[in-house]
Amino acid sequence: MNNDQFQKPKKKFDDFIKYSSLAFEMIVIMGAGVFFGVKIDQWLNLNFPAFTLGLMILSVVGAIYHAIRKFL
Repeated sequence: MNNDQFQKPKKKFDDFIKYSSLAFEMIVIMGAGVFFGVKIDQWLNLNFPAFTLGLMILSVVGAIYHAIRKFL
């Protein structure tokens, strides 16, 4: 059998692992931002969830930045 026949499925599987781990990392970054935002809002006893919203937006931007760095 030709060696190329084994390389194509392995490359697809490697790409799947790479992108699924990137998605998991992005979810963890965003989840941590929201978690710490909620905890800071609870600690400061705020009526408006300012830190939750702020850290949520920052964590989404950070996750996108992380994904772009991984691609490049």
